[in-house]
Amino acid sequence: MEAVINGSKVGTWPFVERQGQLYASKDAFEEWRVQLPAGTQSINVRGADYWLLAAVPGYTFKVNYSSQVVEITFAPEAFYTTKFTSELNSIKTSPVLPSAFVNYDLNLDTSKARQQAVQNNLGALVELGVSNDWGVLTSSQVGRNLAHSSANDSGWVRLESTFTRHMPESARTLRVGDAATRPGLWGSSVYFGGLQFGSNYSLTPGFITQPVPLVSGVSAAPSTVQLYVNDVLRKTSDVPAGPFVIDNLSGISGAGEAKLVVRDVLGREVVIVQPYFTNAQLLARGLDDWSVEAGALRENIGFQSNEYGSRFLSGTWRYGLNDRITVEGRGEFTRSTKTTGLGLVSALPFSLLGRVALVRSTDMKAGSGQKRVLGVERQWTDTSFYLQAQAASRHYVELGTSASTMPSRMEWAGSVSHQFGSMGTLGISLAGVRRYDESSVTTLGANYTIRVSKQTYLTASFNRALSSAPQTLFGLSITISLDSNRQLQTSASTTKGATDFYTTLTSAPNPETDLGWRMLGGRFQNEAHAEAGVDYGGRYGRVFSELSASSSQTTIRNGVAGGLVWAAGRPFLTKRVDQSFAIAEIKGYPDVGVGLGSNVTTRTDASGIALVPFLSPYQSNQIRLNATDLPISAEIESIEQIVVPRWRSGVKVEFPVRAGKAALLKIQLDDGEPAPAGAVVRIEGDKEEFYVARRGEAYVTALQPENVLSLTWKQQSCRFPVQIPPAANDDVIRIGPVRCAGVKR
Repeated sequence: MEAVINGSKVGTWPFVERQGQLYASKDAFEEWRVQLPAGTQSINVRGADYWLLAAVPGYTFKVNYSSQVVEITFAPEAFYTTKFTSELNSIKTSPVLPSAFVNYDLNLDTSKARQQAVQNNLGALVELGVSNDWGVLTSSQVGRNLAHSSANDSGWVRLESTFTRHMPESARTLRVGDAATRPGLWGSSVYFGGLQFGSNYSLTPGFITQPVPLVSGVSAAPSTVQLYVNDVLRKTSDVPAGPFVIDNLSGISGAGEAKLVVRDVLGREVVIVQPYFTNAQLLARGLDDWSVEAGALRENIGFQSNEYGSRFLSGTWRYGLNDRITVEGRGEFTRSTKTTGLGLVSALPFSLLGRVALVRSTDMKAGSGQKRVLGVERQWTDTSFYLQAQAASRHYVELGTSASTMPSRMEWAGSVSHQFGSMGTLGISLAGVRRYDESSVTTLGANYTIRVSKQTYLTASFNRALSSAPQTLFGLSITISLDSNRQLQTSASTTKGATDFYTTLTSAPNPETDLGWRMLGGRFQNEAHAEAGVDYGGRYGRVFSELSASSSQTTIRNGVAGGLVWAAGRPFLTKRVDQSFAIAEIKGYPDVGVGLGSNVTTRTDASGIALVPFLSPYQSNQIRLNATDLPISAEIESIEQIVVPRWRSGVKVEFPVRAGKAALLKIQLDDGEPAPAGAVVRIEGDKEEFYVARRGEAYVTALQPENVLSLTWKQQSCRFPVQIPPAANDDVIRIGPVRCAGVKR
């Protein structure tokens, strides 16, 4: 009989009726997603087992023998649970195109102070990089006072040199060279030269490290489920009858409310409301996150090229005990100092998130010391609260500090903000530092923002430093959004009886012109002050010029920034290479638009090659051609290709095109009649086939100036030459009639 389960047709199935009860096969239960209770007895009929439907909770049935249809209803809980989980398929990266790149940022400042000579300062920031299958090697340098026009130090200083190898298949990253340590709950991030190895879940886009709230419900019949998170629609899904669970929510943090609207095929609606709590500082159950660093501390970076200090070893390990508790252990070791600590991040009652860390240090000179960290925070839909304090003993030492440097006795900070709907947003913050050898400082701040009109915002701020010499700062600004990406802002601030005010008009660069500008006028530090600047960002980089003038000094700043890539045996000028890129080739087709998705970012050169910047590493990127730029005679399998590049590396994307002219051939047989419809035409040396249509006409593409074609019909064939006129353009041309000898109808 045809089966209808909870209002949904599920196909035709065999049933056994015995003493007024129906039995079905095991395959039927599995197909219907119905769970058989443990211990259900089966019967054997003609060598096959059948199970009693009445053993399933909520079972009712109605048979229409005239139409051979059985309508069966089960309780929703009898079905297997439907789970909506994001499947993280391992993405295979595209082959790396070996390449080299240079990023440059050149600046020339010309300034003239009152009663002083003109000073010129030429500066540069340069980064060199090489990428291949092994990874990416980069080195950056800064050049100061390269024109030697002042008494300041001049020359080049190396900043960082690092080899980076990402391993997305295991979510690990190895860095050799200059890097920064991961601080954990209580440490400080310091620059060093050496080796760093640890987990890196950002290499798997879409992977969620924090606990994901489960939103569940039950549908009695096939339904449509709408999920609202804090009254914002996040997902719409179709679910079959039975329980369902949605556990692939992303991009949420703090406390909130999830609402499910379940609407079945009959229009009946059920609303389910569930509170949730999650935070990015928590790790999902069983997930660990770790990092190990070893090397020498980097000193005076930006001023000295190769100055390294004491050697060290450090490591951080975090582990999700469950969805509410994440533990952390960290250690820092040098020849004279050992610092170890334990930390805990936990979800607390009332949707609070708590942090605590206990640290102990031992130094050969300073002795033993301790540090304690305690923090709590909460995020509501319209309110956030944060409070953290840390205290250290006099002899506490950690990585990056020396025994002679006195730590702070206590540091604490707290803030709260609340959105009052149309009445604006208010934020208040309070922070303080208590030192052993210096005076203490406490600062109080507040800011209030309100939307005055559709395009106008008003912001008021207040800051006061509570110390031996208290200072108070008041600020007020009005921001107006204008047409054409323009913005007008007027600001004023006062402190110690002095008032500064200025008005700024800004035009942001737009995709059509890539041209932006700004103008500023006002009064700073009791002086009239004016600024103006223009910024142009094209395919090959950025050029800017700025003028700053006051009664005491005038400065002109000019600069250029961009990148140069060497790949596929040739150079390419482009913008800064901070992400991945692709070399797209449409051989023989110049001036064809290429870009990401529908956004054309560049055009092919005379050889049909273009560099496409700004690709996202370890994600699928759609490299697409602008089909309207291709001639009508060009045949291409697809105008889009998907690539998955590695970090700051290149990939090669080739778009094979069947080049040539297109022509409408009129073919005649020996008797002068048109070739029969359905006959097959081929160009010798080409695998493509073309079919003859009415009147003996065949549309043939990729024709060269000289061609030999063949026609096949009912196991007969003929060969004939076709020449394309030298002056033929890209439009479809007509040729013929041409004679096909040796083929009969």
